Amino acid sequence: MKQVPKLISKISPNSLNSANRSVFAWAVRPVVIMLYPRRNAWWVKNLANIISTIRLPVSLAVVCYEVYPGYIARDYQKLYVGLAMMLVLLLSDGLDGALARGLLAVSRYGKAIDPLADKVFYLSSLIALLLGSRTLVNSQLTIAMLTLLVPVLYYEIRLVIVALVTEKECRKRQTVEPVGANTWGKTKFGLQAMAIFLGLGLPWPTLGFSCTMILVAVSLPLAHLSLRGHQIDLESIRLKTCA
Repeated sequence: MKQVPKLISKISPNSLNSANRSVFAWAVRPVVIMLYPRRNAWWVKNLANIISTIRLPVSLAVVCYEVYPGYIARDYQKLYVGLAMMLVLLLSDGLDGALARGLLAVSRYGKAIDPLADKVFYLSSLIALLLGSRTLVNSQLTIAMLTLLVPVLYYEIRLVIVALVTEKECRKRQTVEPVGANTWGKTKFGLQAMAIFLGLGLPWPTLGFSCTMILVAVSLPLAHLSLRGHQIDLESIRLKTCA
């Protein structure tokens, strides 16, 4: 019992999530306090990874069996139930990272599966919107969106490649990896999520599709800045180890 105050003091507001004192860190604080004494248990150590792993197939299932059928049939009850489930999945994206940091359980697997789940969520939703819009909006808008999809895929693939190379360099040089997403990346993902919800959720397909196009276009410069930030981190790692 004498150790409990010490354990709780370790997860004070200043140390619970010093890298990012977000709303999510405060939301999971009661869970972290409860589980921290058992943080070495397998299920506690991997709780954040389990949430991230589950989110990936569930995102695909929600898009394929709820959102897409509801969108093309204009079944708003089914569509909005699916969008509500997608919102829960998005919130879990912030919670699992805060859990991992609070429980001192940040892992390489978690750093890989978390952004992968985000990309699956975004790209599968965007593809569902494109496929569903064929009979709902002007074909020229669909072609314009397909054109935008090319740079979107380019940046997402480049971000994955840079992340893999960075991890490899850190392991080879036995140095600490930089923090995951940068500010540009987080802002980009926020715009992408908004684009999906507006495109699928607005009851006027053409307006919703147009909003999605605008937000996707705005997110591209942010994707470039995010990629450049990760490239600078990688260059810095290489320079430090060579010095």
